Amino acid sequence: MDHTAHKPLRTFGATASLIAALAAASFMPSAQALTLHGVDIPPQVDVGGKTLTLNGAGTRYVFFFKVYTAALYLPQKSTQPQAIYNMAGPKELKLTLLRDVSGKELGDKLNEGIKNNLSPEEFSAFIPSLVQLGGLFAQKSQIKTGETVTIREIPGKGSTIAIDGVPSGGVFTEPQFFNSMLKIWLGKNPAEDRLKRALLGNEADSN
Repeated sequence: MDHTAHKPLRTFGATASLIAALAAASFMPSAQALTLHGVDIPPQVDVGGKTLTLNGAGTRYVFFFKVYTAALYLPQKSTQPQAIYNMAGPKELKLTLLRDVSGKELGDKLNEGIKNNLSPEEFSAFIPSLVQLGGLFAQKSQIKTGETVTIREIPGKGSTIAIDGVPSGGVFTEPQFFNSMLKIWLGKNPAEDRLKRALLGNEADSN
């Protein structure tokens, strides 16, 4: 019997299997998505034409109440706050509300967090941005469960804040605006120690 007649079929079958495997691999996600309290947190986001990677995500609690989830996206992962402040490229911090809050209440808490983590000199330089920030949240009577607050920095263009996807308050041009905001969660007196560790990728959060 001539066995050579079957070789092309076997070769074709192996090649087809390889192509199928490669095709399947190409559709596999590069990183696993995360879900916290029903909030889907993607492993990557695009900001300013750059792909940012999830550095860490966690939940802000006040007493036993869940207030929001927070997700930090960076050009590359880091567990060191100072390295994150110094990191070049765009950055994003996204909060997703887990309960209804008034804009004023959230704005006041953010202002308090800024004051707790800036030196007197830094705070003095940040006052114009604080006024702009306060006006932004005062215009929002309520931020509802499921809505988002997204803080972004794009080098050379400044920082922006979007509430549920809608840009608010204009562009914040103070060079250290994003870092000053980020210190609310990563500074020496963070909003919550557990959330700080989660954003730095040092502690897993769970539902």
